[in-house]
Amino acid sequence: MTKLIIAIDCDDVIVGSAPYILQHYNTTYGTNLDISDFYSEDLTLWGTTSRAEAIKRVDDYLMTDEYQQLPPFREAIDVARELAKHYELHVVTGRADFLAPATEAMLEQYFPDIFTSVEYTNFFTETPRSKATVCQDIGASILIDDHLHHAKVVAECGVRVLLFGNYSWNQADTLPANIERVESWTDIKKLLIS
Repeated sequence: MTKLIIAIDCDDVIVGSAPYILQHYNTTYGTNLDISDFYSEDLTLWGTTSRAEAIKRVDDYLMTDEYQQLPPFREAIDVARELAKHYELHVVTGRADFLAPATEAMLEQYFPDIFTSVEYTNFFTETPRSKATVCQDIGASILIDDHLHHAKVVAECGVRVLLFGNYSWNQADTLPANIERVESWTDIKKLLIS
């Protein structure tokens, strides 16, 4: 029997990375960013006048051992193991290609034999791939993602989306019919396994 395919985002779904990125950024660059500013396009908050410079500063941190060794949410490990018994799982992440070795090492350490593939969409680069295209290419029926933009684009292709977490960047008064909010991995388990 063929298993349905689930695509799962990495940052702030599998690994809680935003708080660490912001803490490092504030300490290094003397800014006062909080979690609600994480996807802000207001460059004054990022202490620069250049989007490219703000991205470079974040990328510099992403290259550190501290970031690359962030552990996943404990709940993510447990629920992904359960999901893998019923579904074919793929990671579809906005991470850039340069994070592939660290991402795959983390997945191998904490999620051995759980994910069929890891797809990097390079969201903050000059040539990003759409998560909608990737989900279509791998035949995903469900995407689990924390970013409202990705959720909407993927949902437009007819893929069911579980919008993960209660983050400032994924709030909306109304969501399309095939986007459902889940606050935690426990919610995911209840929806997809129980």
